[in-house]
Amino acid sequence: MKGTKDVDNLLGNPRRALLTMSLPLLFALVVENLQTFVDGIWCSGLGSDAMSAISMSHPVYGMIGSIGTGIGVGVSAAIAKYVGAGDRRSAENVLTGSILVVLAVSVAASMVMWFLAEPLIRFCGGDGSVELCMEYTRPFLLTSFFLMMNSVWAGMMRSEGAARMSMMLSVAASAINMVLDPVLIYGLGMGVQGAALATCISFMSVSAIAFSLYLSNRMFLSMRFRGYRFEKAPMKEVLIIAVPCAVEMLVQPLISVPQNAIVYGCGGEEGFVAYTYAFRFIGIALIPTIAIGKSLIPVISASIGQNDSRKIMESCRLTYKYTLSMEFVFMVVIFILADVLVNVFMNSDSMAPIHDEMALALRIYTLTCIFHTFRIVGTSILQASRHAVVASVLTLTREFMFLGTFAVAATISMHAIYWACDLTNFIMMFVITLTAWHYLKKLVADVDAHSARHLPAPEEERGRRGFRRPLKFIYS
Repeated sequence: MKGTKDVDNLLGNPRRALLTMSLPLLFALVVENLQTFVDGIWCSGLGSDAMSAISMSHPVYGMIGSIGTGIGVGVSAAIAKYVGAGDRRSAENVLTGSILVVLAVSVAASMVMWFLAEPLIRFCGGDGSVELCMEYTRPFLLTSFFLMMNSVWAGMMRSEGAARMSMMLSVAASAINMVLDPVLIYGLGMGVQGAALATCISFMSVSAIAFSLYLSNRMFLSMRFRGYRFEKAPMKEVLIIAVPCAVEMLVQPLISVPQNAIVYGCGGEEGFVAYTYAFRFIGIALIPTIAIGKSLIPVISASIGQNDSRKIMESCRLTYKYTLSMEFVFMVVIFILADVLVNVFMNSDSMAPIHDEMALALRIYTLTCIFHTFRIVGTSILQASRHAVVASVLTLTREFMFLGTFAVAATISMHAIYWACDLTNFIMMFVITLTAWHYLKKLVADVDAHSARHLPAPEEERGRRGFRRPLKFIYS
């Protein structure tokens, strides 16, 4: 049977499950972020106006992509749970139903955002470059279905353990994007619109390949539209996670609009570019944590389906151990090499004056490597344990805290805004981690209560000690 080996890995040893899931995803994310960097490098040749326009446009198309990301998380958790429980029929019902949901939502989202995009950009402070921003945004509005499905395909494949297939699709999309960037931006003289079109074409290519894989029965699960019937229970498993995740990620770009306006008002175009693009290096450093955190969701979900609390605890322990160790190293390296790293964006005369400011921002941001690690892993635990609403509330609380601290910091300087970013992440690290630990303890108790198997006493004691002494538990 196709994909049986991948499913066996997902349902087997937690260390092996995390590694076989996260390593391909890690590689895919590295390539995706490389592609993002290449986009930035090509666009930097167009000058700071183009760089600023792309940053200003991000909240608009980011809201569309966030819906797909939320659905992708829900699909990943729901299908993995059914796969763990051996309920293939319900898993395939989720697979097909999710495609139809994305199709309906994408049409509605495009219609709404077509009218709201320009006002949002103006509110963000992009009056002077609104047409340039819209040139970049319109292709995403016209291809919103493929933008959403990019994350949903990945969630579907991870849910059945097919992380390598998901990786190959992501790498193919990034390769297409990087090849088309110089052709469309400079070869055809399309500027920022060419950068957007390159991304859209790559998303459309991924969907074409993924559809062919599922419709030709080359995956463990099959996609069948003929005779499909909506079933409430399977889709509820998706929506209980997807809706709060999608709302969270939909509201986040909206909150980032006044955040960006505050930053732009304080530092102008140069300060805004430094604030935005310095964080891209932190984004690269967080790739391993994001990969392992995303892989943790289907691993925990499958363990819930198997009623295996030991696997839940062990997968969480390994996730914290791996991610914290790696991010500490990245934090030190980026801090030391900040002046050298920011040179990759210095490809035009208008970018040169921003060098020192961007390097300073990057050094201040490095502290957040550890803060973000606790946040990402904690959020994954909450989503996998079916407390996505709690995770979303905490994430949005963090965004509103950013808005408040930025407003105060903007009365001082751009440097104060960088430190406000660190302070907010530091506070929310504790809040999210303690909340995730509480619900993880509750999840383990619930799984044990419904399990036909009883854990051996030493393992039970080890789990309880872990809840009382988190650091000792993580590095045991």
